[in-house]
Amino acid sequence: MFFSILAFILRKSFFEFLYPIYLLKFRKERDYIAERLKRANLGLVPKEVYKNLFFNGLDSLRFLQNKNVPVKFENRNLIPEEPVVFVSIHLGAFEMLHRGLIKLVESGEWRVESCVNLMVSEFRNKRLDNFLNSVRNVKNLNIVKDTRILKHIIRNKEILAVMADQSKFGAEYFDILGQSVPLFLKLPLTANKLGASVVLFRTFRQDDVHIIRIEKVYEPGSGVEAAEIAKIFESWILEYPEQWAWNYANK
Repeated sequence: MFFSILAFILRKSFFEFLYPIYLLKFRKERDYIAERLKRANLGLVPKEVYKNLFFNGLDSLRFLQNKNVPVKFENRNLIPEEPVVFVSIHLGAFEMLHRGLIKLVESGEWRVESCVNLMVSEFRNKRLDNFLNSVRNVKNLNIVKDTRILKHIIRNKEILAVMADQSKFGAEYFDILGQSVPLFLKLPLTANKLGASVVLFRTFRQDDVHIIRIEKVYEPGSGVEAAEIAKIFESWILEYPEQWAWNYANK
């Protein structure tokens, strides 16, 4: 308990030191987030968002390095058979999502024949992009950047993970918290029509424990609409608005 409190104090102090330095270069991004928060009318300030990005980012990095991070995976018994497309948004320590699936495979709790295919977008910041590619370079994880992989996923009964609030691949815009937000849902909805289950899952930090939770499963051919999924995502953000990456659509 003592060391947990000490670690929290040190992380908070480090953030307070880094935050003003960060703003020297990224003030425009801070202003962009401030405007989005104002339109959402949530009573949040950019600093609170940055603080949660910082804390969740540190824990994500430790988790990816196989260090001890308190994580609880809920409703994993709801995971359907392959082919399956997992869909989420950049909420909480989101880098834990795909690695959480892999850990289920490695532990034998989830028996599958294929690896987890993770659809990603490239960052404008090449150093950050290269760093993320390096920490994602693990067994049972395949990084993909081409949407044409879908037929392969369906045909070979594999697993695909997609972050819906990445807008590079021709996203559709939805009204979320009073603003237009791009969501990349065409791929998972097409997969559902072609015979794949679609699983909505998320992660969030609660009392210093990271929860990874399966929230909803759409069976193959269920005819789910994109607007319905957008409303679910909005409810997630409303529950933990300080943990959503409000800056991500600006990347």
